[in-house]
Amino acid sequence: MQSFKLHMDVYEATSKLNDLFKEPVSNVAAIEMGELSRVFSFSHLQKEYVIHFKNDRESFDKAKYIYEKYSSPSLPIPKVVKIGSLPDMYYAISEKAAGKPTSDWDEENKVEAILNQLAIHFTYMSQIPIDPAVGFGTITANQETGQRNWQETLVHFFDPAQEGFHHNWTRLYADSFLEETLFTEGFDKMMALADYSPSEPHLVHGDFHLGNMLSDGQRVTGIVDWEMAMYGDFMFDLAGLHFWAPQLEFPQRVRKSWIEGGKDIPYFEERLHCYLLFKGIDGLRFYAKKNDKDAYDYMRGRVIDLLKE
Repeated sequence: MQSFKLHMDVYEATSKLNDLFKEPVSNVAAIEMGELSRVFSFSHLQKEYVIHFKNDRESFDKAKYIYEKYSSPSLPIPKVVKIGSLPDMYYAISEKAAGKPTSDWDEENKVEAILNQLAIHFTYMSQIPIDPAVGFGTITANQETGQRNWQETLVHFFDPAQEGFHHNWTRLYADSFLEETLFTEGFDKMMALADYSPSEPHLVHGDFHLGNMLSDGQRVTGIVDWEMAMYGDFMFDLAGLHFWAPQLEFPQRVRKSWIEGGKDIPYFEERLHCYLLFKGIDGLRFYAKKNDKDAYDYMRGRVIDLLKE
């Protein structure tokens, strides 16, 4: 199985951090986060921070923009305090939110309370007014998007001409175990269901899972890792979490929060099914590229089940 992260361990990260600061750092520890960056927590002058190392800085500039525009007590996003460069890589330093990922809490009563509070935070995020003039799609470092509607954004995700990780991905049909017939069937059904998506944009985290939702056991202290943020359908985030942890029933918690506020989520089931399919077919090509056959076969089974529904 291939990895696309930088090669870096705690010792190298500590060395780089000590080069960046006049005073020594301490308590450097690796954080397993994301597929494309190396992340470490550390202490400096009695304060706690997190540093990301990556081959490019665009996502760091975007994280700073998201913090400055949207962070509030109702949407706790850690502050980005510094972005810089080192030979052959870039780095971003953020304040560390208290606590640990919600996925690490194992006391059922605490997890239940955290999830219900997270649903309230998510409801707030999903109802932030977004100027329709911003358009749809991935938010870039200069706050631009690329598509006129959400359906165009979904198509763009699978454009083989895109730059980056998935450039020319359709070659995987010939070069890997990626099955074109299955992928196409999933894509077509996803796009048919996308007709139920809203015509106005919403803030979308893009990588919404419990590893990116931090808590001290009493409250949600930070929502982190916004490098995939976009303007689109917020149900995309709910499907992302639900795909991997359906037992939590998090989309239903958010819907309940909406209803308690006097609203309902239009076409809830259709939109959720649409983005579950997105996660499935995106996973097919991702694990094909990583040459991870076991993970691919798992995704294959999920896509087949979704197509039957």
